[in-house]
Amino acid sequence: MLQDFKNFLFPKLCACCDAVLLKDEPFMCTFCRNELPLYPNFFDGDHDLHKILYGRVLVDQAASLFYFEKKGIIQNLIHDLKYKGNEELSFHLGEWLGQILLEAGWQSKIDIVIPVPLHSQRMRERGYNQVEGFGRAIADKLSATYNDGVLKRKSNSKTQVFKNRLARTEVVQNHFYVVGKSDLKDKQVLLVDDLVTTGATLEACSLALKDLGVPKLNIATIAITK
Repeated sequence: MLQDFKNFLFPKLCACCDAVLLKDEPFMCTFCRNELPLYPNFFDGDHDLHKILYGRVLVDQAASLFYFEKKGIIQNLIHDLKYKGNEELSFHLGEWLGQILLEAGWQSKIDIVIPVPLHSQRMRERGYNQVEGFGRAIADKLSATYNDGVLKRKSNSKTQVFKNRLARTEVVQNHFYVVGKSDLKDKQVLLVDDLVTTGATLEACSLALKDLGVPKLNIATIAITK
């Protein structure tokens, strides 16, 4: 009864269109769910990330849930995730992709899940890393270790979503570093992020992780630019 009254006063809204959600709609209305631009091949050797990062980062396995387009519903979803503190959404998306990866046999291929980190200032502003729930849920599904203490960000840059590859690469180069002396040699690492555009952030993270003996990466993202 109390929960019903709370939902009446503060109804949950769709992360994509802000429509009031029904009880059986956890984070997205049925209409938007049916309109989702699902990535056609969730995981395979032809994933766009292999092409984007070719010659820059050795990518073993790659997976994404959605295609991202400007002014599309996934832009609204990512905005909700980043700026409205929707941690529940992050976890739901991780469970979704994590189940897909589990059924594809990734459980035996991943030892540790590492999120792309936020700068400490942005963490204070937002209160959480928008990919934490996503990464934790995937790690739970794959019975892997989740570790957000390995990789850190040196500087706090403005949003990079609409910058081209050269501009993004110049901004993020040397912006990540590893903490401690964790030995990840021969470990299968899954790096998780919310959105891939040019791949500059993932490239910078990869260079930092090489210091811990990570020769190539597995990557999972919520979305990738079409």
